Amino acid sequence: MVIRSPGRSPSRSPGRSPARRLEETDEIQLERLYKPVFVLKPSSIKCSEGQTARFDLKVVGRPMPDTYWFHNGQQVINDYTHKIVIKEDGTQSLIIVPAVPQDSGEWTVVAQNRAGRTSVSVDLSVEGMTLQTGRGEGGHQLQSDH
Repeated sequence: MVIRSPGRSPSRSPGRSPARRLEETDEIQLERLYKPVFVLKPSSIKCSEGQTARFDLKVVGRPMPDTYWFHNGQQVINDYTHKIVIKEDGTQSLIIVPAVPQDSGEWTVVAQNRAGRTSVSVDLSVEGMTLQTGRGEGGHQLQSDH
């Protein structure tokens, strides 16, 4: 003789209902991770001292990756000459204004989330202003008293 609890089917255990399996599937789907991928990579730039240098990028991943900028291996922070801007469409820009020769070198952006990490490096070349000797007003050669 087998004694069964009323309302329970022998083929189903508590907690294994179809609704429970669906919830578990949804949770697994939500937890699916994707490592960062650059869909728009920044490009190397040449500019003159005093001009604006701008690196644009777009990165996707799940969860949305955090981005970090480095100049010659040192992390760059948002300050009065380095602006990190994120547009509504997800495009990010590092804007350097005004660019100076010390900004020249390798710039690396790192995108990182729980699924992984990726990076892109570009070069910035800022040409310094050169002092030129020339002619003064009226076309006269400038001279020094020394």
